[in-house]
Amino acid sequence: MVWRVTQPTCTRRAARSLVVTVAVAAVLGVAGCSSDDPVKFKDGDHTKPADEASGRDVAEARLVPERALDERQLAASAETIRKRASAGRLPVKSVTVRDGALVVRIGVTTSGDDSRGRLAAIARTGQLSVRAVTTATPYPSATGGPGDTAAPSGGPECGDPAVSRVDDPAAPIVACDDKQMAKYTLAPAVITGVDVAKAEAKAPQGTGGWEIQLDWTQKGQAAFTTLTADAARRDPPANQVAIVWDGRVLVAPMVRSAIPGAAVISGTYTEADARQLAGTIGSGMLPAAFRVESFEPGR
Repeated sequence: MVWRVTQPTCTRRAARSLVVTVAVAAVLGVAGCSSDDPVKFKDGDHTKPADEASGRDVAEARLVPERALDERQLAASAETIRKRASAGRLPVKSVTVRDGALVVRIGVTTSGDDSRGRLAAIARTGQLSVRAVTTATPYPSATGGPGDTAAPSGGPECGDPAVSRVDDPAAPIVACDDKQMAKYTLAPAVITGVDVAKAEAKAPQGTGGWEIQLDWTQKGQAAFTTLTADAARRDPPANQVAIVWDGRVLVAPMVRSAIPGAAVISGTYTEADARQLAGTIGSGMLPAAFRVESFEPGR
């Protein structure tokens, strides 16, 4: 059984059509995505890798955490970056801890390769939460017309999806959906990343786009079903449920009935985008976001 929930348009202008498909996990044949684990090198190992010896370019980047991390946290972060890179098919050859930062070596396969941008994307914190919508308004706020409602104050500046932040799951927040140009007031989180059992990028037949399927843990599934059942009984916009990623709203679909299954986010995702997002969700949060301090292109 499949439910289709259409993303509401918060503005008066025409907006991109976005469909969030929610499917009962039991009836889906889920095929796992797999890729080779990145090659790992230890600090002090100066042996030339086979790909470099054969002339393949290798770029080197230095990732610096936004706050100081201890050795244990840095080692765990290195493993998380490896997992995210593998899931997103970024050809990372090694991630090592060095002087309070991470040094990442990446195989560069094409002249137009955006390895730096892809690395920056997987170095974000990766905080996921699912929240009930309290209010929804367009931005920039309409002025001068009857019935216009001021956008909720506080929270992030809308319009820049590159801006991210870590929120308190136990507190209400204000967050933006920059694709739908909407600003939301959201209730405390009901579901967080620890409630995701599996995140998988999929290419459904006949849609022309990629999507991300979220399978919940037993606890997460119970919470999601209860949340959607409650939303289905409410009037707009409280009948919407928002999926929030690093402080930005990915989607906030209307809910028409309780959903006892997995959530599948569909939109204008490319294969690379879908794999990257699924890999980041599935690998869990980093203890802090990392920024690319330096990037030396392959020689």
